[in-house]
Amino acid sequence: MKALIARIAGYSEIDEGDFTGLKQAPVERVRYPRGATIITAGEDPTHVFVVSKGWALRYRTLSDGRRQIVNVMLPGDCFDLQALITTKADHSVEALTNVEVLRLKSEDFLNAIKANASLATAFWWAAVQEESILREQIVRLGRRSGRERLAHILLELRRRLLHAGQDVGDTLTLPMSREVLADLLGLSSVHVSRSVSALREANLIRTSNGSIQL
Repeated sequence: MKALIARIAGYSEIDEGDFTGLKQAPVERVRYPRGATIITAGEDPTHVFVVSKGWALRYRTLSDGRRQIVNVMLPGDCFDLQALITTKADHSVEALTNVEVLRLKSEDFLNAIKANASLATAFWWAAVQEESILREQIVRLGRRSGRERLAHILLELRRRLLHAGQDVGDTLTLPMSREVLADLLGLSSVHVSRSVSALREANLIRTSNGSIQL
């Protein structure tokens, strides 16, 4: 819960004591290997997940197999709140790295936040933050150039990791292949490579063994 608390505390006035009910709820710690499916589009979600370690991808797949990654889930992120209502998952979630999640039954999660108004407000703010991230993704895909898309997502990921209490400094270890970045940014793999080269040649980033220094 440490990353979740750090993330939410950055956007609302809440302290660790407000999370007592959530900590006392029955929680299952589940580990997924890289590439494993956590949520499948069309299934009936029954649990809420909190990312404890690792990175995951939320995505949609078109009928011809093309994939659009909607957003990246980092430590402290909470999903799938669709489990709180009667609806099917409209997306899939895949482990980008080895991932550890805390899994709570939807009714246990609801009971915990109903018992504490500050906690309920904090999760409302977390939902507002996620909507903001999704709006940025819309603008990124719709109006920014390839180089701008890459630079923007790098800065976004670093800031989100810092808000979750991750000490990343100026170096971002990016566990993403060019293909994954292409699906996230709505570009081809070749365009991603060119954008990386353009930022590097402009001395805006430095790359080494999967790490990017901003």
